[in-house]
Amino acid sequence: MDRKILKNYFYNILYQLFVVITPFITVPYITRALGGEALGTSDWTAGIVQWFVLFGILGVNIYGNKKIAEVRDDKKLMSKTFFEIFVMQFICMLISGIAYLLFIQTINPDIRLYAFLQSISLISVALDVTWFFYGVEDFKKASIRNMIIKVLGIILIFTFVKSQNDLGLFILINAGSGVLGQAIMWIQLRHYISIEKISASGVIQHLKPNILLFIPQIATSIYTMLDVSMLGYLYPNVAHVSYYQQAQRFIKMFLFFITSIGAVMLPRIANMNTRGEEAKAEITRFLQTTLRMALYLAIPMIVGIITLIPSFIAWFLDQEYQVVTPLIIFTTPIILFISLSNVYGTQYMLPTGMTKEYTTSVVAGACTNAALNFVLMPKYGAFGAIAASVTAEFIVTFIQWLHIRNKIDLKIKFKNIYKYIISSLVMGTIVYLVCKWLEPSFLSNIIAITSGCGVYFILLTVLKDDFHMNLLNKVLKRRGTV
Repeated sequence: MDRKILKNYFYNILYQLFVVITPFITVPYITRALGGEALGTSDWTAGIVQWFVLFGILGVNIYGNKKIAEVRDDKKLMSKTFFEIFVMQFICMLISGIAYLLFIQTINPDIRLYAFLQSISLISVALDVTWFFYGVEDFKKASIRNMIIKVLGIILIFTFVKSQNDLGLFILINAGSGVLGQAIMWIQLRHYISIEKISASGVIQHLKPNILLFIPQIATSIYTMLDVSMLGYLYPNVAHVSYYQQAQRFIKMFLFFITSIGAVMLPRIANMNTRGEEAKAEITRFLQTTLRMALYLAIPMIVGIITLIPSFIAWFLDQEYQVVTPLIIFTTPIILFISLSNVYGTQYMLPTGMTKEYTTSVVAGACTNAALNFVLMPKYGAFGAIAASVTAEFIVTFIQWLHIRNKIDLKIKFKNIYKYIISSLVMGTIVYLVCKWLEPSFLSNIIAITSGCGVYFILLTVLKDDFHMNLLNKVLKRRGTV
């Protein structure tokens, strides 16, 4: 795999890992300092503003990334394209911001001030140009900037937020830090672009393709949020909503290790695709590598979660939440399906212009999910919701495979993955035995995870898996040059 891709993947993973770890630092303090009612107000108003962000930003994060990647070899054209897309983004967010300010006039006056403070997030999103840095494959600047801003936000929260009377300040810190982060990005932007004249028609031309990319995003967002709403409505035990959310959050917490590959590969494939047929073989080679990487990570992840989760849930959650254990186990196939669809959809279909086919797959998944929810939720509750979600993700992946199977060779070959299966099963046995011998605790789980990962990597080294050995050699070579 290209060293620059590995470097970008590292920085993206580093940031995503930081995002996962941050709540473990802040949540215990914030819940005590603000209390449930104040924190609930913050969460509710933040949730409302996110809907206006969603409809304001449309599909810019993907579209801007893709377009900049396509023209980045021509600085003048790249600069012109950047300003056209940014102006479109800013106008759309301005319209969404006005709609939000009108909307908050209708809500409870007691929380209107807090809702108004949340509008600062709209300014942050309107100025967000992270997609540009992803398009030029500079993940380092975006990731480091995001981490610095988050650290600054954490410091400010611990310093100034002391009680529920500081709720407004808490919201201001969270929203305002985003604006500061975007200001830093604009300072860094001057190294890449020049000032270019743009026209209204130049801005408008980006609107339609941007909206086309927005459709699958809104479909995904709606059916993800719809699960929770339908479960609370269709099943009498409302606790199942919490069980379902805990299971989904746990599984998707690990998925960023795999989905981060898509964020890194999208601009590279988009840029290569501009060279036409001559780049097809190179694109195929890159995606065969990322497919191997996805399976290299997904297979042991599934086995590891299945064998570790009973011990983890035993100490991490209350006795009431032990039902989450089988829910998480039943959810694990999602890891494989999302890993494959990340390669098929995010890494190939989107950067090569198969937006319509990609949208079809996502909408089909959303419809499947909603239909199965109606059938399964009333009788099986959270288990029915999980079954519907797993089936929907399979449908998305299968439809994407149908669309690309005759365009690119991305077959899963058993000879390339049997070593991952063997090594994962041995790893899973070790994890199971460690969890059985030791009392469930944070320390015992760390020992189990460390032992399992060690066994997996050692076995692949002994078996001389070509992908693993190539990755290992690149890492060792990189360290040797430092």
